[in-house]
Amino acid sequence: MKQLVQFLLPMACALSASPALAQGWDAPPRPPAGAAPNLQIPQRDAFGHYQTINQGLTPAETSWHVRAALNVAALGCRGAGDGELVPQYNRLIAAERGPLAAADASVKAQYRKRYGAGWQEPYDRDMTRLYNFFAQPPAQPGFCAAARGVLGESLMLEPGEYEAFAAWALPLLEAPFTDFYTDYEAWRTADAAWRQGRYGTVASASAPLP
Repeated sequence: MKQLVQFLLPMACALSASPALAQGWDAPPRPPAGAAPNLQIPQRDAFGHYQTINQGLTPAETSWHVRAALNVAALGCRGAGDGELVPQYNRLIAAERGPLAAADASVKAQYRKRYGAGWQEPYDRDMTRLYNFFAQPPAQPGFCAAARGVLGESLMLEPGEYEAFAAWALPLLEAPFTDFYTDYEAWRTADAAWRQGRYGTVASASAPLP
């Protein structure tokens, strides 16, 4: 009996010392989609929506943001099934030249009204932010798939429908990015739990996203 107790005691100590391993504390969770571990994603508003550059837009701005998103897709999406993006984008731009020119003029007029003679610099800054938003690497697979669907639907547009089309399309084009933000928040929660279990701390660093 004494020998059995002497044999079981080290086993009991070993088992009691291994809950972290059983819970997965031995390896930290990884950020989604290969993202950096120090990103600062947009804040949510009172309704839980991410405060991105695509929020609170006029119809003209929405029309222009869709054009920018599809331009990013045409330039950057090179996966399987993306071969039609460029010709479909070019067809859309040609067919909707009038509505897009009106949207561009309206957006620039808003900047002139808001900033006066110095409107060009903030306009260029915000357009850079807009293109950078749709070029964020972690969400590109989903974004390219969304762009394929949107451009496919654009082939059926009738004259005068682009503004309504843009209002429908923008949430679809933005969704891959907000889905990524949701996954990133979930990773942060898991990472904080891992740090708390492993080190007794939940400290983390962050840096801005577009």
